[in-house]
Amino acid sequence: MKQVCFLLLLFPLLLGSCVTGSYGLAREVRLGMTEAQVIHLLGAPQAREETPDSAKWGYHWEQLLRNKVRNMELKFREGRVVNFLLSEVPVSGRTGFEVGSRRSREEVSEDAYTDLLLELKSAGSDGKRLKVLDRSLRQLQLSGRQARGLLRQFSFDSERLKALSIIAPNLSLNYDKDLLIDPFTFSSNAAAARTLLEALH
Repeated sequence: MKQVCFLLLLFPLLLGSCVTGSYGLAREVRLGMTEAQVIHLLGAPQAREETPDSAKWGYHWEQLLRNKVRNMELKFREGRVVNFLLSEVPVSGRTGFEVGSRRSREEVSEDAYTDLLLELKSAGSDGKRLKVLDRSLRQLQLSGRQARGLLRQFSFDSERLKALSIIAPNLSLNYDKDLLIDPFTFSSNAAAARTLLEALH
């Protein structure tokens, strides 16, 4: 009986661990909510950036059994939510990827890399940029510097994590992991990026 009780207590932790409020409650966030209302709903943010007239908050949840990372980023102006993004990224990225397969990929030339950067900049939204990446990077190999440049084209950390899950299998064998952590604004998302890279490499 004690073992059953212990497993029942442990099960929610295995399904999803988080430092603050539940991921499910994040869906209750609405435009116009005050900072106090968000804290009441989700708890204190795990990451916070503030300027005199605006603020940016970040929340991060890991789904241990489902190999997923969930993120929420909120932007405040004059103490109220003006924009937010809720996203989910698989930690393992593309499954079935083997390190040895990188050798068969063609290195991206500087001209092709510049063309890809221009296409990302003109895409208009992070969703379209992700489609461009997914379509363009098949059978191509990127340097760490090139990958960082691509990640910097995305507006939100949560979208950068999605982009990284596409980019990571296409990285050259020798790259500086810190280069790819650098574009992330919040430490919780940087940690998720590091986890994703370590899972693939």
